[in-house]
Amino acid sequence: MNFLFKLFLVLIINNCECDGYRILAIFPYNSRSHNNVFEGMTRGLAKRGHQVDVVSHFEMINPPKHYRTIISLSGTRNDVVNNFTIEFVNELGNFVPIISRIFGNEICELLNLKEIQKLIKTPPNDPPYDVLITQSFTANCFLGIGFILKIPVITVSASLEFPWTSSAIGNPDSIAFAPNVLMNSAEISTFWKRMKNLIINYRSVLQFRTITEEIQTEMMRKYLKFDMPDIRETMKSTALTFVNSFHSLSGIRIRSPALIDIAGIHLEDAPLTVSKELGDWLDESKKGVVYFSLGSLVVIETLPKETLLAIFSSFKKIAPVRVVMKIVNKEKLPFSLPSNVLVSKWIPQLQVLKHKNTKLFITHGGLMSTLEALYYCVPLIGIPLFYDQFFNVGILVKKNMAIELDINKLTEHSLDKALTEILNNPIYRESAKYESRLFHDRPMNSTEAVNFWVEYVIRNGPDSLKSPAVNLYWWQHNLLDVYGFLILCCFLLMYFLFIFLKYVLHFILIYNL
Repeated sequence: MNFLFKLFLVLIINNCECDGYRILAIFPYNSRSHNNVFEGMTRGLAKRGHQVDVVSHFEMINPPKHYRTIISLSGTRNDVVNNFTIEFVNELGNFVPIISRIFGNEICELLNLKEIQKLIKTPPNDPPYDVLITQSFTANCFLGIGFILKIPVITVSASLEFPWTSSAIGNPDSIAFAPNVLMNSAEISTFWKRMKNLIINYRSVLQFRTITEEIQTEMMRKYLKFDMPDIRETMKSTALTFVNSFHSLSGIRIRSPALIDIAGIHLEDAPLTVSKELGDWLDESKKGVVYFSLGSLVVIETLPKETLLAIFSSFKKIAPVRVVMKIVNKEKLPFSLPSNVLVSKWIPQLQVLKHKNTKLFITHGGLMSTLEALYYCVPLIGIPLFYDQFFNVGILVKKNMAIELDINKLTEHSLDKALTEILNNPIYRESAKYESRLFHDRPMNSTEAVNFWVEYVIRNGPDSLKSPAVNLYWWQHNLLDVYGFLILCCFLLMYFLFIFLKYVLHFILIYNL
């Protein structure tokens, strides 16, 4: 009887939804890699017992009980997965203006979708939403939905925070000692790098605000409410921001309580199924596996022919070590594949990296790929192409678990040398194990951190973590007005001291005469 009573209590506790909140999650940017972070968050919240209603371009495979996609955005935007040619990548040097227009202003037009308009005008009341979670990137117009629904807004950045992300919550910049996400350097060690970091930081904020603020304010007032505050004030309503970073990888940075690092969240409960064919191939690769992918966006086949020839010639030399590559359309390759190379248009990256036979990951250095290699202790050859990839690869080179190659200077000889070094020098594997241990060593995992802080904001309100710095101008935030006043006081003191000494000297000379 006692056993049955205990079992009854357990069933009640496991099925009780009385403590669960209702969460609206809107992710309007159709990047598969970014979505991995969002799925990690929402999956964890749903498993906690919260009702999570999601607006996204992607359907979760095997979602938990309390997770549901209420609006699918699939097909509303041009697909970016496997859609970046090398030629397009080379045009991404002017990164902020491009993402501000294409992945910012243009995405804000999704506010006019009839499904989203219906959600805004007739939100559920059984129960109502307790919080909105949306992406911190360049389409900040979606924060206005929180204003309309009168609920706290939490944002999540799938990369290291952008400068405008920090300013929205009053988080101090770490410009003097930590490179920002747009800096192609892994450390700030000289005066000139500090100056470059400062210029990039404020230039990117100016570019972003110039391109987005007026347009996105107009869109919010057109599609949400005519008397909405402007976009900058709307961004200041952010209660909390989660960032896909961690100090052991990105370095020590200033963090206010409203900015929480959650790097690795997409890995903590990720499904790790793999096809029998690929699983058998990996198991049979006793001499080791090299995994090569340039991410979910870039099409490897668009590389110059001489670069492709160099890559495959180098791979042929490392047999019996095997190579598995993500190639969207192998028919576009201008030659046959070496016998030790397996290609597929889509590869379950986590499963390959986790496999015991995987010895090396050749990657573009995207943050998701970087984190996954770090998580599973796999050394890398980094071939950065754009955005934060130079920064990410540079960090791992500095940590002695990667070698960096320039895509524009990649030759058979340079790849031969890098492959030989990492496959035969145990220091890279040992460094990867050490850095992975640091990455895992934290008081609570990222899923637990997200659950705690989301519930904290709902319990205590949107201003519970707000910094007073959010209402300061940049020169006040950096104390330039105070320093200016003190310098002026010093000049005035010196001036009056000079006048006084002048009159004293003049009096002495007259008295002596």
